[in-house]
Order: sequence, then C-alpha cells, then structure tokens
Amino acid sequence: MKTMFLFIYCLSAVHCCSQTRYPSEKVQLAIETYAYLKGQNAALKKVAGQFPSFTKQVSELKKNAHPVFGRAERNIEDFLQQELNDSQFNAVEKHVDSLINEQLKSPIEKKEYAGSFLEQVKDKIAFSSNAAVPKGIISFAYHDAPHEEVTDGHIINFSTEDHPKAEDAVLRLPIPKSWRADEAEMPGTVQEFTSCDGKGNEKILIVIHELSEEDQNMILTEQSVSEMIPPQSRLIRTENFKIDGMPGILVEIEETLEIALKKMKVRMLQFMWTYKQKLYCLQGSIGPVAINHNLDVHIQKYEPLFRLVAHGTEIEN
Repeated sequence: MKTMFLFIYCLSAVHCCSQTRYPSEKVQLAIETYAYLKGQNAALKKVAGQFPSFTKQVSELKKNAHPVFGRAERNIEDFLQQELNDSQFNAVEKHVDSLINEQLKSPIEKKEYAGSFLEQVKDKIAFSSNAAVPKGIISFAYHDAPHEEVTDGHIINFSTEDHPKAEDAVLRLPIPKSWRADEAEMPGTVQEFTSCDGKGNEKILIVIHELSEEDQNMILTEQSVSEMIPPQSRLIRTENFKIDGMPGILVEIEETLEIALKKMKVRMLQFMWTYKQKLYCLQGSIGPVAINHNLDVHIQKYEPLFRLVAHGTEIEN
C-alpha cells in the first residue's frame, strides 16, 4: 500500500461525480472541491480515531484549516444550494458521503502512512510552495468576497516582460492565484485571466494599443472615451484614476453582443492610461450573460478586486 492511499477518497469522488452533467463547469468544480474537502475531513477523523496519539495534531490541523478550507466548504454549500434544486443537492451530498465511506472503510495499514498524510495536509493548509492545493479551494473560499484573495496574499505576480504580444511594454500586476491565465485571441490583448480556475464568468484582460501619430497626445476624458466605445455599448460612469502614479481614467461600460444568435451583454470596468505612445487598458469584466440579467450587484462584488489589481499594477520605465 502506498503512503498516498488516503488521497484515494478525493480522486474517486471527483471521478464519480464527474459522470453527471451539471449546469456549468463552475458547478462541476464546486462539487469536485466539495468532495475533496469532505473527504479530507473524514480522513482526518479516521486518523485520530485509529491513532489516538495523533488526536492533538488532527485537532490543530482542523483549527488551522478552518479560515480558508472551512470557509470554502461553507461557500460551496451556499453556491450549490443556489445553483441546484433540493433533490440535486441532496443527491450530491449522499453520493459524496457514500464514496468517502467506501474508500475509508478499511483500517489504515501503518501509522507512518497516517503521519505522512497529516504532514501533507499541513503543507496544504500552510499553502507551502511544494503543496498542490486545488484552486477550487481558494476560489470558493473567497467566493463571497473576491478581493480578499488578494488582500490575504493568494496572488501570482504576473509580468508582461518578454511576452511576445507586449513588445517593449512591461507591466507587473498581482493576479488572484485561483484565476487561470489564457492566451488571448483578441488583437491587442496581451493576456487574459479567468476566475475560478477558468470556470468562472469573470475576466481580467491586459490590452496594449499602439497609438497613431495623431493620437499620441490623446487626453483621456469622458468625452474622448465615449468616442472610442462601439455604438452597442453604454457608458455608465467615469472616474479619474491613477496607475502607478500616472493619471488615467476608470470607465464603466456595458456592451451588448450577439452570441449564437442570442443577445448577451458584458459589464466592464476599464482602467485606461497612455504612456510612451501606447494606450493601456486593464479591464475587469463580468459576462456574457442574458440581455435581461441585471449585473449591478455582480459588478459591485468584483469592483474591489479589480481596483486592487489596478492599484497594484507597476509600470516599468
């Protein structure tokens, strides 16, 4: 038997839950993460029950895990109860519990296996560099307050240095660790990041546009920005804003799109500034969603995060 045997609960639960189709990839990730968290808790309980000398260590691990891991489990339960009907949610809970019970029914073969498992849990709770913490845990831990992922230090420091689409423009900015980086297809978009390990409906984009000779003295105002946005967009508000001490403008826009013959919309916060003959735009967006969907609450929830990323952006001279 391998030392890693206690992790079987997670892999099996994820695999079996993935056989059912759910409303979205985010719901699927929530169920997989939920199975992982419940399985880890059950495995800790089994270790303490079989090896009383580990009881104190297990209790400390549970206490240390609660701020992030416990918060993630609570937020997942709330999220799934909103996304699934009662019968679907109850079925998920019963299925996960039965899988965990099946995986943990046999005694732990050696105490050293249990000790090794506890060390790995300890590394995950501490977010050690060598610990592979599922991104779903961080995503759902901060599902109720996305900006706290940044303020709690769960970030990657992204740089456009040597990026083939950035040319000689170098920006450094903090990106939430649970977001996934993807190559952007749109012209001028250097990089895009998607929430919830790529399963969410929120994005951060870095856009760099070379200014023509006649636009190199452009001053960003509500008037000049309104002339730049497409006709199917609605300008909601503007605000003076600074990026790394440089004057810029914050623009909130809602754009109407047609996707697969359906009218959809996207709400955007764009932090724009000019520097060395280039127009920069750091964009946080929500959507696309149905045209009749009100995005006011959603954008208010993510605005503090988008602002933190913008405030943390550094421009290399």
